[in-house]
Amino acid sequence: MEPPPKIRKPSVRRAFGTDVPQMHLLDIGAMSEGTERYAGLLEQEIAKVTGFEPNPDQYRKLVAQRMPRRDYLPYFLGNGSPATFYITGYPGCCSLLEPNPDIINLFMTMGTKQHDDNYHVVQQVPVQTARLDDVPGLAPADFLKLDIQGSELEVLRHSTRVLSAATVVEVEAEFVPLYKNQPLFGDLQTFLRQQGFLLHKLIDVGGRTFRPLQFGENPYEAMSQLLFADAIFVRDFSDLAKWQDEQLLKAAAMLYDMYCSHDLTLFLLREYDRRGKTSIAQAFTQHLQALPAIPSMYLNQKLWT
Repeated sequence: MEPPPKIRKPSVRRAFGTDVPQMHLLDIGAMSEGTERYAGLLEQEIAKVTGFEPNPDQYRKLVAQRMPRRDYLPYFLGNGSPATFYITGYPGCCSLLEPNPDIINLFMTMGTKQHDDNYHVVQQVPVQTARLDDVPGLAPADFLKLDIQGSELEVLRHSTRVLSAATVVEVEAEFVPLYKNQPLFGDLQTFLRQQGFLLHKLIDVGGRTFRPLQFGENPYEAMSQLLFADAIFVRDFSDLAKWQDEQLLKAAAMLYDMYCSHDLTLFLLREYDRRGKTSIAQAFTQHLQALPAIPSMYLNQKLWT
């Protein structure tokens, strides 16, 4: 099932009344599953993305698309040591961690037992991982998105140099261990707090019903059990004195275009204006007032696979 279409909103330049600096985005786990959240920034030609996709089949598909402003690298990111890559029935469930049948098989639309189950391991491949901080020629990143099935924290622990320049981080987080020995949301939040980030919000919240009950017509709809979400972290917005001017403007653009975080966008623009004696916040406020409705993205349930 495809995700719903991305909300179309006026461009960043139209909303801010000014140009913004070029941004560099990192997409770790870049397998295509519909329109990327950052597609609007690329279409407006104010961002470029470096995607990491180690699954050979998925990497070839991405490269073959020849999409503008996108570069892809086939690294298995981790701690720089050898590892095992678990290839599963559904490519989006492949991981450097082994699926956990004790949890997975409790829920509808998920499984490890049958050959065509999404989490069923069909092959184990020895691989060599690389630390993100050691990837040669990687430009400073303003944004990191990680969706790598349980290995997010391991990658972040070996990305502190890259992370130090970023202002926004999107990380898929689980609340129960879908993979064996998997760090969970609390572990990710603790680490990112130590790196100077605050949790901003949870989006694309997902769950499933316990077998055998199905709730509603959509099999991906949850009744009670929370399983995963995309967690959005922002560099500590209570201490903007540590932010560079460009970081304020870039983060405001990302939060506006990707996450509909209009209040935090305005908060950052007001600080940018205070420093530079500009009036972007006023232009943005007028833009919001002219909209027939202000789109939002907050604790929305993910109803697609």
